[in-house]
Amino acid sequence: MDRYRLLRWALAAGALGFAALCSVYFVVNIIPGLIPDALIQKVREPDLLKYPQAKRCADCHKDIFEAWKKSRHSVAWVSEGYVKASENHTKEKCLNCHVPTTVFPGEKPQPRLKHRDDGIYCVPCHVKDDAMHGPYDILSPPHPTQQDDAYRTAKFCSSCHEKTYKQWQATGSEKTCQSCHMQRKLARLTQSFPKSLLHAKREVADHSFPKREITEVDIAVTGSFGKRAFELELTNLNVPHWVPTADNGDPRMYLYTTFFDKAGKVLDEYKEILAPQQETALPYKKPVQYRYLAGSNAHRAELLIQYTPAWSKEKIDVKRVHFSR
Repeated sequence: MDRYRLLRWALAAGALGFAALCSVYFVVNIIPGLIPDALIQKVREPDLLKYPQAKRCADCHKDIFEAWKKSRHSVAWVSEGYVKASENHTKEKCLNCHVPTTVFPGEKPQPRLKHRDDGIYCVPCHVKDDAMHGPYDILSPPHPTQQDDAYRTAKFCSSCHEKTYKQWQATGSEKTCQSCHMQRKLARLTQSFPKSLLHAKREVADHSFPKREITEVDIAVTGSFGKRAFELELTNLNVPHWVPTADNGDPRMYLYTTFFDKAGKVLDEYKEILAPQQETALPYKKPVQYRYLAGSNAHRAELLIQYTPAWSKEKIDVKRVHFSR
């Protein structure tokens, strides 16, 4: 009998605990105003608003932190390419965006002195006016939170990616930077128990900021032989800014065109560099023409497009096309 009584007590305690958790979940997510401010202040963690390092944010937001660590933002100050391009961190014009203090939409940020090895991280983008800013109106006991719809707009990215932003504006596309480079999935914002159980799942953005791969379907290629020339046309079909694009750095696409005679012997080879810094990149849905001399003995043309990101010398094949006379 004692054993059954103990079991009933355990079940009752479990039910009460579950009911309490459900009540807290309901209040936090539906009517957070019922929680006394004095109680919230007791669980605040003031150091979160005093410009901590990125790893401090990982105490609660582990998944976002791990995604960010994979990003180019996380190595904005320490990457080998940046150290070389900035002449060992001495070029002042680079500091604003590689180690920003606070990022406001459409405004060039000021450089910071603290935690430079963290590059572009949580605090410069999210900590403003003694609160954590983000896309959601949410109760977060460790720190005050303010909703700001700017986090869903391309203008937020324009603070540093100004040229690419203007290219995107010119296309009139409804896609935003975040649509391609911060895709969202349903998940929890926090992974710290029990805080992770207090909030409903939400659409959480990918903070690895993945670059969109350029594929063969993104670039349309047409070509035709004339009597003495070969006419070639490339069109960026799907990417709503220049391809490639960059405010700084030097990403490139390479266009190689080779002509062969009937026996397969190489007659001529041509190389084009498509790069934003040379203003030769492909604009969105605006055909770019190339014309090469090709005599009557030119029987076949082979086209190869390759791509290299700003931080790598490795050439990635994008598309290969053959044309015959």
